[in-house]
Amino acid sequence: MKNRLTSLTNTLTQDTVLEQWFNPMQRALDKVRYPEKVFGTLTMPAFLLLGCLRQLQSHNSLREQVQSLKHFDDAYRPPLARSTWSDALASKKRCTIVREAFSHLVSRARTALPERFPNMANLGKRDIIAIDASYQTESAHYSPVYPMEGGTDNQKGHMLMMFYDLRKAIPVDVITETTSLGEMRVIKEALEHGHWMEVKNALYSVDRAFIDARYWDERKRKYNATMITRFKSTMTYAEKEQRPIAKLTCNEGVVSDTEVTLRLSKERWRRIAFMSAQGERYVYLSNDFSLEPGELAFIYHRRWDEEKFFDNFKNDLANTKAWGKSPTSIEHQALIGIITYLLTRLFLEQQFDELALKAGDTTQSNKHQKKIEAYKKEGGIHLRAYWGLMSKIPVQVWRFFKNCFMKKSSPQLYERQLKPILDHYL
Repeated sequence: MKNRLTSLTNTLTQDTVLEQWFNPMQRALDKVRYPEKVFGTLTMPAFLLLGCLRQLQSHNSLREQVQSLKHFDDAYRPPLARSTWSDALASKKRCTIVREAFSHLVSRARTALPERFPNMANLGKRDIIAIDASYQTESAHYSPVYPMEGGTDNQKGHMLMMFYDLRKAIPVDVITETTSLGEMRVIKEALEHGHWMEVKNALYSVDRAFIDARYWDERKRKYNATMITRFKSTMTYAEKEQRPIAKLTCNEGVVSDTEVTLRLSKERWRRIAFMSAQGERYVYLSNDFSLEPGELAFIYHRRWDEEKFFDNFKNDLANTKAWGKSPTSIEHQALIGIITYLLTRLFLEQQFDELALKAGDTTQSNKHQKKIEAYKKEGGIHLRAYWGLMSKIPVQVWRFFKNCFMKKSSPQLYERQLKPILDHYL
């Protein structure tokens, strides 16, 4: 089997698009020290390569992937046994190595990808981290038992708690949880000593499910980290004083900025009322006093980028349903899904440079120009009108990889098949 698998991986990565696409992950894995002999049959590079390929091809079942792999090799028998892959997916040793390599890949992506908030000087170099949870359907191999039946499984499915870097528009970490726990409890218990909850001077953009005033007061005292979220209408608060709203373009849409005290906090908070261009009223809650109210409202608005990542993660990749039933398998799948997304973002950034692409008279730039013209004529929200960056990798890009990952990598291929896609959709 080892020889058959080696032959297959050589075929998949012999001057192919897949090889160029996977190269950053290979370099990240090379930075991790581990005993290679432990994984004799299915090496770590092969494990990650086939896992990422399964994501790209959106194969929901392992049987489907194994059958597809037979078409790339002339051997009579399958190049990979399903039991071998299942055992590898449930290996805690592998998961430790994947996590370490993943951290190297994240570091490279955060360095290589462009800054998305260059014009907001008040932010300085602060990290802007969005946190949200998505839920994944249980594997077909597992029958969940819910709390009402005496079990501990979550009725929503597996919780995937994502940490998303809004500055670079990429996911940077994930914590998986299979038991029926609240999202805030997962943050407190599983992430209390996690790196992404200990970032100094960070600004967290979170959903209303993460409102816990005492917890965020502690983050502010310990790390000078603050948060922005939507205000709950049921919250008990007392108004203290109105803050003046500076006449700046970033504050367009801001109705009021009020200092308040909350029932479970001894610190001052801000209650920011905002009116959208469509006449919809939003109320935000923040313990950050360094930014303009319009800037805080806009940063919360940009949580939309994370929602679009979830769209790619579930609908364009193979993450609607869990691949395995063990917690390690679920964590492995989540990490491999994020790795696939990061590799695609890095590949596209490289192609933008090599193809010398510029914003032209294309579909997306036309839409953006119309938005700016409407703002000039009718008014609206300056920061939103001039935000021209896409939040989602279009489905046309994923189709390119599904259809062309085995083609020979060449400038001519990218010029002929990839450039028109990037020109019109990115």
